[in-house]
Amino acid sequence: MARTPTTAGSSARPADGGARRDVAGAIAIGAVLLVAALLQIHRLDDADTWWHLATGRTIWETGAVPHTDPFSYTAAGAPWLNRQWLFELVLYASWVVAGPAGASLLAGAGFVGAFVLLARNLRRALPPWAVALVVLLSALVAVERFTVRPEAATLAGVAAVSLLVDRNVGWRTVALIVVLQVVWANCHALSLLGLVPTAAALGGALAARARFLPDGWRAASARSPAETRRLAVALAGGIVAETATPFGVEGAVYPLWLFSLIRGEKLLSFTIVEHRATNLAVLSPVAAAAFVALLVLAAAALLASLRRLRLDHALVAIAFATLAFLARRNVALLGIGVAPLIASGLGPLATRATAARGVRIAADAALVLVALALGVRIVTGDFYADAVLTRAFGLGESRLLFPSRAVDFLMEHAPTARVFNDDLLGGYLIWRRRPVFFDGRLQVYPDDVYLDWQHALDNPRTFADVAARRGVSAAILHHPSPGRLELARGIANVPGWRIAYLDGGGIVLVADGVTPGLPDGMTGPIEAVATPGIAGALERIVAPLRTRSETAQTHYQRGRAIHYLYGPQAYDFARRDFQAALAIEPVNPDALTGLRATGPPPR
Repeated sequence: MARTPTTAGSSARPADGGARRDVAGAIAIGAVLLVAALLQIHRLDDADTWWHLATGRTIWETGAVPHTDPFSYTAAGAPWLNRQWLFELVLYASWVVAGPAGASLLAGAGFVGAFVLLARNLRRALPPWAVALVVLLSALVAVERFTVRPEAATLAGVAAVSLLVDRNVGWRTVALIVVLQVVWANCHALSLLGLVPTAAALGGALAARARFLPDGWRAASARSPAETRRLAVALAGGIVAETATPFGVEGAVYPLWLFSLIRGEKLLSFTIVEHRATNLAVLSPVAAAAFVALLVLAAAALLASLRRLRLDHALVAIAFATLAFLARRNVALLGIGVAPLIASGLGPLATRATAARGVRIAADAALVLVALALGVRIVTGDFYADAVLTRAFGLGESRLLFPSRAVDFLMEHAPTARVFNDDLLGGYLIWRRRPVFFDGRLQVYPDDVYLDWQHALDNPRTFADVAARRGVSAAILHHPSPGRLELARGIANVPGWRIAYLDGGGIVLVADGVTPGLPDGMTGPIEAVATPGIAGALERIVAPLRTRSETAQTHYQRGRAIHYLYGPQAYDFARRDFQAALAIEPVNPDALTGLRATGPPPR
C-alpha cells in the first residue's frame, strides 16, 4: 500500500482551513524567503567566480569543454577535470545578458530555489511558523557560502532530491531524479550528495522489513515493494548519471579526491580554510549560532520520534551533520540535511503547541518581525558586520577586492611578463585573459608550483629565487590581504624590481631596472565599486542607507599601504587618504589610527 504523509511519520496539515487560507503563515514563510533573497544581493566578491566565468567564456568561444589547463603558465596543459562546466556556461551567458548583476542573480536564484523547495517539503509536516524558522536557520547557517559558485546548484539539488524521495515515489519521480542527477553532475562535483537522500530512503524501506526493528520504526519507514524497487532504480540511475559528463568514470570518482582534501591527505589542503574541520570559534558568528540551533533541533527531533522514527530522515541528518563537522565548506548543507528529521520528529509537537489560532498567528507574526529586522540590517550592512563578512549589499563588482586599474596598468606596462600573483587575484587575471602563476583551481597545479607560491608568501626572501626559476618579471598583489604588504616590500628590495603602481586594492611590481620612485595610482580618485546597468540603479537607492562605505575603506587601505611601504617621505599622501576616509565615515577607527600615525610630530 502506498504511504501517506501521516503513516510515514509526518503529521497532517493543521485543520485550520488549509495552507491556502493561512494568510499569516504564508506571509511568515514569504518574509523568510525574502531574507534569503536579500542575502544573495551582494557584490561579486569571491575569487573563484572569475575563473568560472572565464571557463564559460572559453567553452562559448571554442565550443568544447577544456580537459587541460588553458589559463596558467606554471601548469599549462596539465589535466583539468572540470565537472562544473555547464554551470559555468550558463553563468557566462548570464554575464552576457546582464553583466555582473546577471551572474549574482543567477547564483542567487539557485540558493533561493533551494530554500523554496525546502519550505515546500517542510510544509507537509510543520505549521508555517515552524517552516519559516527552519528555513531561516538553514539560510543563516549557509551565509558564508552565498557566493557566485556552482555550490548554488548543489544546495538546490539536495533540496530537490529530498523533496522528491520524501513522497510516494512513482516512475515519473524516478525519471525526474535521474534527469536531475545528470544535469547536476555537469554543474558541480558534489552532485554525488544527491545519492544520499535516495540511498537513505531505499535503506529505510529495506530496513523496515527487518523483524528486529521496533514496530514504530518499521511503520514510519515502510514503503510498498513496488516503491522500494523504484527507489532502487532511482539510486542506480543516479550512480550512472555521475558518469554522464565529458569526463566519464574519471569524473565520477573525482569527488573522492575532494574528500582526500578534506581529510588532509593532500598538500594543498593544509592552507585551505574551507577544507578544514569546522571550528565554531572561527565560523561566522551568525552561521555558528544557526549551526548550534539546527543541531539542537535535530537532536530534539530524534528524541521526540524515538518510538516512530523515520530511518531515512535520521540517516540523512547524520550524514550531513558529519559532513558539516568534517569541513567548513559543508556547513551550508546542514540545514537542508537535518530539516526532514526536524519536520517528522517535531511536526506533531509544533502543530499542537500552536493549535489555537491566536497563538499560531502570534508565532507567524513573530517570524515576520524577525525577518523584517534582518532584512533591514542586511540592506544597511549591519548584518554583515555582525556576521564578520567583508560583504556589501548591492550588485556589481568590488574594486577593493579586484582592483581593475592595477590590472589595466599591468596589461599596458608589462603585457608579456610572467606574473606572480596571489590567489585572490588569480581568477580575476584569468578573466582578464592573463596567464597566471596560481589560482583557485587547486587540482591543476603540481606540488612544486604550490610550494613555490606558498614559500614566497610565507618568506619574501625566497621570492628572488622563485622569480628566477619561473621566469617571473612582474607581480600583482592584493595588499589588504594579510602578509601582502610585507611581500611587496620584500620584492621591492630585490635588485632591479620596483613598485610601479599602487591603489586602494592592488600593487603592481615590475623588474624593469628603472630607478624606483613614487608609483602611479598613489594619488587621484578611488574606484571602490563598479556598478554597470541595473547594479547602478540599485546602488542609487541603497547607498544612502548603508552604515559603512566601501569608498571610505578603499581610501583607508591605500593610505595604509602608502604609510607602510614609504614611511615619512609619503606621509602627506597617506594622510590625504585617511582624511578622505574620515570625511565619508567620521567614526572609522582604522582611519583615525592612520591619521594619528601620519600626523605632524608634537612640538
